[in-house]
Amino acid sequence: MAEYVDAFATAYDRFWAPYPERMGDAWLRLHAHLAPGAERSLLDVGCGTGIVAARFAAAGYRVVGVDVSEAMIARARKRLAGTDALLIAADAADFEVPRPCAFAVSTYDILNHVGDLDRVRAYLRRVHQAVVPGGWFGFDMSTVRGLHADVPPVARQDGTVSVEVARGPLDGDRRPLHITGELRTDDGRTAPFTTTITNTAHPVADVLAALTDAGWQPSHVAAIDDLLTPVPDPEALPRVAVLAQR
Repeated sequence: MAEYVDAFATAYDRFWAPYPERMGDAWLRLHAHLAPGAERSLLDVGCGTGIVAARFAAAGYRVVGVDVSEAMIARARKRLAGTDALLIAADAADFEVPRPCAFAVSTYDILNHVGDLDRVRAYLRRVHQAVVPGGWFGFDMSTVRGLHADVPPVARQDGTVSVEVARGPLDGDRRPLHITGELRTDDGRTAPFTTTITNTAHPVADVLAALTDAGWQPSHVAAIDDLLTPVPDPEALPRVAVLAQR
């Protein structure tokens, strides 16, 4: 998984925030529907800068966040200052929490970032161990179709941060996303940054089988904008949400 520098974490909050903000609200509504009487506790695996976690903390949830990036965790700690959130810098496939949660989420294709199917299985097992019996797990993922699609490069900027994002060529089931940019500091200097996020394409059927092997009971696969309704052909969509119960 990629290790992000602080400048990228700043750019992430500027330009990538709308999607996790929207998904944080959607996950909250989903958990209220699936388990209205459950303990209000959330495990956010791949929590990034804490956008989703903050939504749950504001709703009264006990929050545990895990992310491999120290820079992202540092920003999450600032965002969640004043709450009792526990934020852990650790690999999604190798972490422990002191107390299991009733609901777990991973947002923005964390499963694709984890790596090959063996690492995906390790990730799903770790989350399973960190969720109470009867608890739920929701995550989104890019499908094979989504990762195979050609997307033109994108450039974004404001007065402080500029970024350019471009997909690299497919290499088997892996596809890199190259991100370069500059952050203008308070003293007027510019701090360039670059990072590459490698996404691995996994057929939805393989992910569902891995969930079962890890002890989960898959519930359904849904479109991102309608988490309650199963879709008949998940591979026809570029990104889907997967729901499972422990």
